[in-house]
Amino acid sequence: MFGWLLLTVGAVGFGWAAYSDLKTTEFHDGIPYGIIALALLIRGVAAVLTNDVSMLLNALMYGSLFLGFGLLMYRLNQWGDGDAWLLGALGFLFPDSAGFAFSSALPFPVAMLFNFLFVSFAYLVVYSIGLGVASGSGNAFFHQLRGEMRSIAGATLAFSAAVFALTAYALTQPSIAMDMALLLPIAASPFLLLAVLVFVKYGRFIETKIFRKRIHVSKLRVGDVPVNNRWRVLTKTELRTLKARGGYIWIKEGVRFAPVFFLTMLVTLFYGVLLFA
Repeated sequence: MFGWLLLTVGAVGFGWAAYSDLKTTEFHDGIPYGIIALALLIRGVAAVLTNDVSMLLNALMYGSLFLGFGLLMYRLNQWGDGDAWLLGALGFLFPDSAGFAFSSALPFPVAMLFNFLFVSFAYLVVYSIGLGVASGSGNAFFHQLRGEMRSIAGATLAFSAAVFALTAYALTQPSIAMDMALLLPIAASPFLLLAVLVFVKYGRFIETKIFRKRIHVSKLRVGDVPVNNRWRVLTKTELRTLKARGGYIWIKEGVRFAPVFFLTMLVTLFYGVLLFA
């Protein structure tokens, strides 16, 4: 029962944050705070009724660790503060499986973090490709992208050839050739590596060509983030000051990341560990 209450809080809270983020590029600060408060309330009541204080202590410990990691990413200028608090909310809500079927050699919080990383990467790939296609710059965008890819073609092909050669040698070893658990990942590794190299270049191209733009301050709105700022949106006071000053400003837009927390929660509770997929 308590597990389903926690899931309901997570589904509503993370779902609301994801919807707001996708629609407006931001979500209300109160959403993660509300998730954390309800998570601690539900777990506190469960701890009293079951005489198991670990239900609350686990939430306090792992929630604080998740939040600390999220705030570190914020300080490193990788995330917004809202995303940091959503990660903390995930830890406060589900530091354990809360009664849901979960079987893995990994502790539940570690599995949650692994899944978060896998879901994040898959989401970033899909999001950035979709953003490139929908950028509105049409053929000009792909012409520029083609030029960027040509600049790394030689080095990428040489590196990939070396990996292919090492892979071919590894596959000739009897101990590997007879073990499918080793054979398939090794055979796939050159293609995965090539894909990662191309995607990293594509991601940097997207960041500079689409995520950043120069606009007149009259077009600024609450929620925009200047390029030289950490991921903190402009306040109404700052907005009035900039508009009074006039001129142009560079702003940046990040990945609308909130859906990752909703997906990670569902994947971990109802599927398991993506690391072993």
